[in-house]
Amino acid sequence: MGGTLRRLRRGAPTAALAVVLAAVLTLPSTAFAQGVGAPLVDFSLRDQHGELVTRDDLLGRRWLLNVWASWCPPCRAELPLLERAAADLADDGVGLLLLNAGERTSVASGFLEAEGLALRTLVDPDARERGLEDTEDVLRRLRARGLPTTYFVDADGVVAQAFVGELTPSALAELLEAAFAVQWSP
Repeated sequence: MGGTLRRLRRGAPTAALAVVLAAVLTLPSTAFAQGVGAPLVDFSLRDQHGELVTRDDLLGRRWLLNVWASWCPPCRAELPLLERAAADLADDGVGLLLLNAGERTSVASGFLEAEGLALRTLVDPDARERGLEDTEDVLRRLRARGLPTTYFVDADGVVAQAFVGELTPSALAELLEAAFAVQWSP
């Protein structure tokens, strides 16, 4: 490392970029998301049907909170997998809630309906309501740095795992086992 620092001091921008890139690429996928072991951030948002949802509504059940957008190809690719997992795990007390990243209700719900996905998503308010925030505020507090991001939230409202990127069936099964000790076979 000392040799690297000497090269950096001599003005080797390529080496500096390589060091930074290597450090970022070796970080676990949870490094950019809200801290594992921390309580899920408070929020107050409406779903696509207008129903108010807060963090406290999630308490008492385990949840997958998936941050997505209709314009995000990896998000769109993993939604059917998440829907199937949620249906399979409902009896195990695991729910699924989507958090749309900044799209209006008509866009988010229109996409889900067009794809035949019966998923509940939190959306930006069409007009600011007193006391409600928009999804960008929540995403900032979650420290979501990429789409999709999935938070595995335990029944006490604590983030047990977080994953940035498209979930594969095997990765989802491993994360469910690690976060909730739930066996799921894709």
